[in-house]
Amino acid sequence: MELETIREITERKMFTNVFQPIYHLPSQTIVGYESLLRCPLIKSPDLLFDAARKQGYVHELDMASIANSIQTFDLYYQQNYVNDLFLAVNVYPSTMSFPFFPQFLEKIITKTCLSNRQIILEINESEPLKDISKIMKNISSLKEKGFIIALDDLGTGEHSLYTLLEIEPDVIKFDNYLAKDLSSNPKKQKVLTYFLDFFDNNKKIILEGIETKEDMLCAQKIGVPYAQGYYLSKPHLLHISC
Repeated sequence: MELETIREITERKMFTNVFQPIYHLPSQTIVGYESLLRCPLIKSPDLLFDAARKQGYVHELDMASIANSIQTFDLYYQQNYVNDLFLAVNVYPSTMSFPFFPQFLEKIITKTCLSNRQIILEINESEPLKDISKIMKNISSLKEKGFIIALDDLGTGEHSLYTLLEIEPDVIKFDNYLAKDLSSNPKKQKVLTYFLDFFDNNKKIILEGIETKEDMLCAQKIGVPYAQGYYLSKPHLLHISC
C-alpha cells in the first residue's frame, strides 16, 4: 500500500469507528464503550496500521481515529442524555510519547460536552514499548489533567510487569485468552482470582472476549467487575440522529 493511499484514507476520513459496550457485570449495565477503527478498504485495522507503520504514517492515522471517536461519542452522548459513560480509545505508545499529545487531546475535548475523566486511553500492546521513559512525562501530565490510563491485554501482549509497575495504570484490561473457556478452565479462574485479590479494588479490571453465557457467569462468580465481548454485545455504529 502506498503512502498516498494511507494519507488519503486519513485526511479524507475514509474510515469509521465502531463502539463495543463495556458492562458492569454485577448490575449488567453498560458503563462505557471501546472505540475500534474500521476501514472498508482494508479488511482489518491491523493491516491498515501495518501499512501506515511501514510508511511512517501511524501517528496521523492514530490521532485521526482518536479525534473521530471522541467527536462521534460526544454526539451520541448529547443526543441520548446518558450520564457518566466513559469512552476507551486505543493509543499507540509512540503517539502518546509525542510532546503535543496532551494538548491535542484537550483541544478536542474542549469542543465537546465530555470531561477528561470520561476518556480512557488504552496503551496499545501491538507496538513494542521500547523506552518507557519517553512516554512517562505525557502519562503524568494526562493523569494530572484527569484522563484515565489503561494497559491493554496485560500478560499476552507487549506489556509486562515492569510496564505495569512503572506506568501505574488506572485500568487493566485482560486479553480474551483468559476469557475463552473460562468456565471450564480452573487455572484461568485461579489466575483471574489472584489478580482481583492482588489489586483489591485499587484498579479497575476489564475482561475482554466474553463469548458465552457460561464464561460470563463464571466471571461474575469470580468477581470480575467489568467485561466486554460478543456474548454481551458486538461492536456497532452508534445511532446518531442527523
